[in-house]
Amino acid sequence: MSVFSLLFSFYLIIYYANTAPASNENGLNNGLIANGKVNDEPMCKMDEGRIEIPLNGRIRLGTNPCKVCTCTLTGFACEDQCETIPGSTSIGAPGEIGTTTTSGSTSPTPGQIMISPSFPPSPMPNANGNTPTSSTPSTSINRNSNNGDLPTNYAGGACTRLGACGREYAYADCSEVYASGKRTTGIYEIWPRTSPKPFRVLCDMDTDGGGWTVIQHRGDYYPQTNFYQTWSTYKRGFGDLTRDFYLGNEKIYLIGEQDEYRIHFDLEDFNNQTRFAEYEWFFITNEQTKYTLNVGDYVKTSNAGDSFSHARGMRFTTRDQDNDVSSTKQCAENFFSGWWHKDCTVVNLNGLYIRGNDTSATGIFWSGWLGGNYSLKSCSIKIRPNTFSSDMFL
Repeated sequence: MSVFSLLFSFYLIIYYANTAPASNENGLNNGLIANGKVNDEPMCKMDEGRIEIPLNGRIRLGTNPCKVCTCTLTGFACEDQCETIPGSTSIGAPGEIGTTTTSGSTSPTPGQIMISPSFPPSPMPNANGNTPTSSTPSTSINRNSNNGDLPTNYAGGACTRLGACGREYAYADCSEVYASGKRTTGIYEIWPRTSPKPFRVLCDMDTDGGGWTVIQHRGDYYPQTNFYQTWSTYKRGFGDLTRDFYLGNEKIYLIGEQDEYRIHFDLEDFNNQTRFAEYEWFFITNEQTKYTLNVGDYVKTSNAGDSFSHARGMRFTTRDQDNDVSSTKQCAENFFSGWWHKDCTVVNLNGLYIRGNDTSATGIFWSGWLGGNYSLKSCSIKIRPNTFSSDMFL
């Protein structure tokens, strides 16, 4: 072997020794990524190197959906984020990287949902004093869905619901929270399959077997949350999950596209009389199509009267986006609410909180029960998969 060959071999040994990736026992890789290109930012690896998480990136690991791990210089540092629900945490739209910290005693700003440690209001029974019973749906729907397998970004790490970031262990809605053994009505974190990140919701575990994700609630609170909001605020959601709130159209869309859901309304007047209405299926489309309402047949065992069918096929309307079909009126302005207004409405559950008789017909009303001139004391809207049955978990 020539001297030149020896020197060249020695050079190659030194070169590869200096460029080989350094990895510690906790999965931290300093220097190179899989394709050999230089990466100045350290990475944490998992799943035999197939998943790379950047420094300070956060993922879910293991079978506990509350366990969140952060990539640090020494590997993954994990913590349980579901032990407490801080009173100062606000929730914006799913996918927003940051949140705004607000005092728990301060009224929520538009577009925020405040979380406080007080217990949520109890669900309401129907007029007979019992929780309503469901009927078997006679109508089925078929919608194109990606089943949540599209890649999303969560806190700096690319992942999909299945096969990465531990999302297969996250709850898609309150029915999955119920199935996991949590049977107490309260606030839980869910992660719908196509949502870019998880968010908190109120789960009703009492009405008709439980497993309901509450998407709206009104009640006799002081001060009252203002429901006369803009398009962007209704998109994000607003209010207090333990009091009066609207979850947000984007979250409602993300939940509803996962499965075939039914929708349930609980209503109460100021004489403590209650009614309920239920519809066999429900979903709304995405923002590009104005969160158009799709709703099935009225369940005959309901006792509030069929008023919601009037809005079938309508686009969501707010004071700054007039999507109703009336050529002479701006329904959101006339009824002081964001809703699926037609020309205009026979249901106004996001209207003004007026307390009882209301000659202006701008309050919280369900025409099929007490008409448009009576503003209700409380109402609640909740959804649950049609495949759910609490009998499966006895």
